[in-house]
Amino acid sequence: MTGRTGESWSICAKIDPVPETLKEAIAPEEHVAPGAIRGFLAKFTVLKGAQRNLWLTFLIKFLIYTAYSVTNKTMVLWLSKDLGFNDQAAGALVGWVWAPAMTVFTLLAGSVTDAIGLRRTFFLGVAICTIARSVMVVTTIPSLALACGVLPLAVGEALGTPVLLAATRRYSTTAQRSISFSIIYMIMNIGYFAAGWIFDYVRQLNLHFSLFGFEPSSYQQLFIVSLAF
Repeated sequence: MTGRTGESWSICAKIDPVPETLKEAIAPEEHVAPGAIRGFLAKFTVLKGAQRNLWLTFLIKFLIYTAYSVTNKTMVLWLSKDLGFNDQAAGALVGWVWAPAMTVFTLLAGSVTDAIGLRRTFFLGVAICTIARSVMVVTTIPSLALACGVLPLAVGEALGTPVLLAATRRYSTTAQRSISFSIIYMIMNIGYFAAGWIFDYVRQLNLHFSLFGFEPSSYQQLFIVSLAF
């Protein structure tokens, strides 16, 4: 009896109440060194000496992406309300013509940039967008709106995307590059948020005014805002 009891105590003594794997998982409390905090803040302060062209790239990205987002939110309603397309046709034009055209032209835009340079590609895209948005503001003829507005706008928008990404790389130093691209994508989110606010505000405002006999609808007014950006 005594032997068995002693044996039981011996077995119990060999059983560790906390397994080794659990001990490894429970790490001691980690303390963040002051140098780590300074390193984190340095990721942002590294832009302190950035070139003026880099800040200009950020601003242009905000304007271009806000204009694009306003247009994108307005497109289906404009096609159905102002141009007379039914909801299915308007959705198909945006989903199966506008969006794929943007993708294809963006892929081709890199070759154009290599051929004529960043600056010329940028101003070419701006010129095409200006003409295309102007057509979309004033016309109510479906064929004209699609051929001289929607399709060229996809080309113009596509030309801007690789230019601004390339400009971000060119005008940032190696130390600034990571945070610069992070800011570019953050600006896209800010532009999308701003476009949503503009879209709701202009529609709720419901302005009625005439310009030389032309009375723009709410959706054409949104295109005017997009053109201004």
